[in-house]
Amino acid sequence: MVGMGGLKKVRPEIQVMFTSEQEEKPREYEDTFTEELPTLAEVKEKYGVVVWCKYVGCKYNREVQGLQRTSGTLLKNKTFEPLVEQEAIWPFICSRDEIAIRFDEVKFGLSSKAKVPSCFTASSKAPSGHIDFSSLLNSDGSAIGGNIDSQHVSDAGYGVLDSNSIYDN
Repeated sequence: MVGMGGLKKVRPEIQVMFTSEQEEKPREYEDTFTEELPTLAEVKEKYGVVVWCKYVGCKYNREVQGLQRTSGTLLKNKTFEPLVEQEAIWPFICSRDEIAIRFDEVKFGLSSKAKVPSCFTASSKAPSGHIDFSSLLNSDGSAIGGNIDSQHVSDAGYGVLDSNSIYDN
């Protein structure tokens, strides 16, 4: 902004904002149930078939405080020893009433491939496919950059090459 004495400082500092992912809290490697849902049968009664899921970005994924399972229990293997305990804890359940699982083929290198199960009905928390057009407006509600009709006749090239121009050439 130019003032009487030269340049005027609009803001005294530069603001920088860094966003980071939410840090996961460490959990103990053990099966836990809540007081209101003390058994797996009661969890199934409330939520239907229980699908333990780690896709945190899905809007159907719910964390019930105090409810979690371990990979050893889900595999029905009492001697299962995970390399990383935090990765073998399943604290989230899917709250969707109907779930579809598909097998996607994943390629490793040139010749190796494997079928990997994936959730067909997952949905991200953010509304996908929608554009917030308000971000394209100035604070007074006008479009950023103006519009074509706001151009002045004297602007070079405006209406000069158009034989149907309403402006005098």
